[in-house]
Order: sequence, then structure tokens, then C-alpha cells
Amino acid sequence: MWWSISEAKRFRRCQRQWYYKNIVANARARDPIRQEAHRLAQLQSLQAWRGSLVDETITRVVIPALQKKRKVTLDEAKRFATQLFDRQIAYARNHRTNNADGSGKNAGDDFAALHPFEYGEAISEQAIEVARSEVFTALSNLFRLDDIKAPLRNASKLIAQRSLAFSHSEVSVRAVPDLIAFYNDEAPLIVDWKVHAFGLQEAWLQLAIYVLALCRCNPHSDFPRLTEPFKEQQVRILEVQLLGNEVREYHLEEDDFLRAEAYIAESATQILLLRDEGNFESLRAEDFLVTSYPETCESCPFRRLCWEVQA
Repeated sequence: MWWSISEAKRFRRCQRQWYYKNIVANARARDPIRQEAHRLAQLQSLQAWRGSLVDETITRVVIPALQKKRKVTLDEAKRFATQLFDRQIAYARNHRTNNADGSGKNAGDDFAALHPFEYGEAISEQAIEVARSEVFTALSNLFRLDDIKAPLRNASKLIAQRSLAFSHSEVSVRAVPDLIAFYNDEAPLIVDWKVHAFGLQEAWLQLAIYVLALCRCNPHSDFPRLTEPFKEQQVRILEVQLLGNEVREYHLEEDDFLRAEAYIAESATQILLLRDEGNFESLRAEDFLVTSYPETCESCPFRRLCWEVQA
């Protein structure tokens, strides 16, 4: 079984939501319920979609330019983000998620699926323009943050959005750091972009899992060969709050990584005990508890399927 911190949080938030995402959703299945669950799994809130646009712009415009030691301008990043924003909001407005496999892959970069549109809820033009403005603010702050410029320019290799995996507690742990910066004579740096209006929550646990994944995974073929091995405590970590215009450096110790491992073990055990090696044919939605918080239900992508079961 694959485990990630996002799925662990989903399981704690609502077991039923986890069930639809990890047991039911399947693009290749013939069962229409499984195809529908896969389609609904693509839904995002307006805020999450806005954040993904910033991530995509950094990954596809800023990082490649830095890797090639080419100057990249804020205007260049904004142009890319604007084009992506306009095409994706137009696609989402038209509800075009019902293609052959439900994933929107035929739409390419135009694809976006927003929860409010799917469930017949309006998104005001003002809210859309606020999201656009926050994308620009995030990118503008990135270009102004001197604390992040030098570490990225000095890196020998920059790798964005790369999936890392390692085994722990009978599960395969998957982590996808926003950015890994490698150096010739230093331990790597992990950078985590945050695009939240209220960036107050510390993310040490997620970052600790990123470090564990980097240190324990089988290196990808394009990872540079390091002259000396490094320990978890040596990996540098920066959390960049792009809307708050703040860079937070984390210094994690051995106890922090032990706590992260304990979290993985506890979460994985809870999921494995409930799942009990079952699959779509043997498990039922009623086997999984629902959240006690109405707001979680309201924002859930699988609300339609879940409420039909309870009706």
C-alpha cells in the first residue's frame, strides 16, 4: 500500500473520503461508480487550484531557467501564469471533466476541475480576480526574496516535483518535495512553497518526511553523485510563504525524525487494520467512518457519491 502524509491527513479527516479516493477511484475500471470517483478526485477548491498554478509556474518557468543559468524575469513568469490561469478557468467553467477516462488528460494544460462548478455553486468574478491577484503576489514575492535567490543560484542541480519513495512500517511511503537543490560540497536543500493567505501553521512533519524520503529512496538516475553521504540532520530545509513574503528555515534533529517515523507507523497501522487487505469488491463505504465536521462534507469532492450511500 502507498502512504503519503496527504493521504494520512485525509484518512484522519474522513475515512469515507479516503475510501473513495484510494479504494473506489479507478480510471481504467469498467464500473461507472469507480470512473465517477476518479473524475471527482480531480476536483480542487479555488484556493488549492490557485496554489497549483503558482507551483506549475515555478516548476516550468523559474526552475528550468535557474538550472540553465539563464536570467528569468517576473514578467516572463506572470505571462505564463496568466495564460494558464485564463485557459484553465475557462475549461473549469464548462464542466469539461467528463472525457473518455475522466481525468482530463486530453485537455493537456487546459484541464482544471473546480469543486464549486461541479456542484452547481457560483464562483464570483471578484473571487476569481482575487485568486489571479494572489498568483501574481506569490510570484512577485518569490522574485523579491533574497533569502531564496542565492541558494538556488548556487545549486549544481535543481529538481522540482520529483516523487521519492521508501519502505516503512509495511507500506511504501511516497513524498514529492516541491524542490530539491543539490550542491557539489554541501548537503542538499529542500524547498517547500506555500501559497496560503494565513501561513501560520508550521509544516515540520511534512518536511521531515520529505527529508526521510530523500535520504532513504533509491536515487533517480539524474540525481548527482555526492562525494560524501549525508545524514538527515544535515539536509537544509526552507519553507517559503509566498503570500506572507517569508522564508522559514527548519533545523530538525534526530528526535524530530523519530517522531515522523512514529507518525508514519501509527497512521499506516490504522489504515491497514481498517482495510484488512480488502479491495473494492470486499469493502463497502459503510465500513468507513464519516467526518463529524459539516464543512469537511461541504468541500468533499466525493459528496455526491457519499450522500447517495447514506440516502
